[in-house]
Amino acid sequence: MVKKDDVIVLVNPPNKQIVLRDMYSSTISKGYYNWPCVDLLVLSGILKEYYDVRLIDANTLGLSSEEAVGKISSFNPKGVIFSLGSSVVDEDYEFIKKLRKQLPGIKFCGTGGLLYHNAKQELKDHVEFDACLRNFTTNDIIKYLGNDFDNLHNIIYRNNGEIVTTSDKNPDNGFSFPIPLHEQLPLNKYGLQHGNATPLTSVLTSYGCPAICSFCVAGKINYQYRAPSNVISELETIKTLGIKEIFFRDNVFCANKKQGHLLMNMMIENDFGFSWVADTRASILTDETAKIMKKSGCHALHIGVETANPIILKKYNKGVTIAEIRDAFRICKNWGIKTVGYFIIGLPGEMVEDIKKTIDLSIELDCDYASFNVALPIIGTELREEAVKNNWVNSKNSSKYDGSFEPKIESENISLEKILEMRDFAVRKFYLRPSYIVKQLISLRNFYQVKSLFNEFFNLLHRQFKTN
Repeated sequence: MVKKDDVIVLVNPPNKQIVLRDMYSSTISKGYYNWPCVDLLVLSGILKEYYDVRLIDANTLGLSSEEAVGKISSFNPKGVIFSLGSSVVDEDYEFIKKLRKQLPGIKFCGTGGLLYHNAKQELKDHVEFDACLRNFTTNDIIKYLGNDFDNLHNIIYRNNGEIVTTSDKNPDNGFSFPIPLHEQLPLNKYGLQHGNATPLTSVLTSYGCPAICSFCVAGKINYQYRAPSNVISELETIKTLGIKEIFFRDNVFCANKKQGHLLMNMMIENDFGFSWVADTRASILTDETAKIMKKSGCHALHIGVETANPIILKKYNKGVTIAEIRDAFRICKNWGIKTVGYFIIGLPGEMVEDIKKTIDLSIELDCDYASFNVALPIIGTELREEAVKNNWVNSKNSSKYDGSFEPKIESENISLEKILEMRDFAVRKFYLRPSYIVKQLISLRNFYQVKSLFNEFFNLLHRQFKTN
């Protein structure tokens, strides 16, 4: 039975490093960037209609495990929902064990990529929690917490020692949810290295991904867009909180152009004054779309490039050509939208020369920022299956991975050591160019940008000297 005064705690677990855990992926922040976990934010809106919700970002607040356990326990909650990060899975489970010891007998439910793709095994191996949530945008969590198991979907849970699997049921297009509890988060502590201002928060306008890239888990979730009017209602509330910057956490923002344009035009009509950032695909960007993006407040876009080798792009179902990528970066530059290019170092089939061409492409595209990550055998991807089949990865070492630091795939073409060497070389060649440094300095417009640039620059030097 649900009682409004029952407390449900949503927690982003503590860690000594900044860990980004949301949208079924996780990584350790390579710099000073950090944003709210959108999974927990959406759940806070859904749950607040039925429970007294407490949203705790223990990681961003810098709480120790003991402090976080004490804070959560003080609420005497009926249940705890946590976000689990594959990049720090051991630390996260250690925290959950401590919390379970302090709070026996209540329901513990987790969300995250590892739990999405490997739920039954994770429940079998970790008795300290009770359920895996496979969709954070539906009301199924309400049914589960209220012991209503009839017509339950999107949750795999433990019941009297048995692991029960329910069917997946994604929301319909035009789905909506109540406004999340942004005000419970430390909004001034979030920021992006290419951001314009704080406070910053995360907003979701769609769920899943229409693409089928073989190295990514997002394409395993059917794409649905959120009702633009529902997004606008959330943005109206966010405006009252004094939030200045939005990170739209969609896997692909504006994947449905009709709905994306409708939303952005509504943002323009409301004159919110937000600056915003989003992930998108090169194939989506046209002059018309970029124009509306810019007018509605967009100042930066994250675009997946991956590799300069068209054969590798086709092999891993990227669905975008090098020509489309070049056009997208050109369009962004013409409209004054900054770009963050995502690149993958060491995809199977690549040679060292291919990686060098990818680094050259990052410079040719004139990205404002470039993120060079090593290829990862993420559970749930075709790349993972290929890597295990070919003995390119130790299948037992499957639950912990992070694209920032540690390569896991070693094909016959390139060694792990060489992958690391080329990743560090890419960072140096891109960021330590005098022309790039001058470009960044003359682009500074406010104190926040100055602070972010110098923090990231010294962090970059620290990582390079540490690696060497």
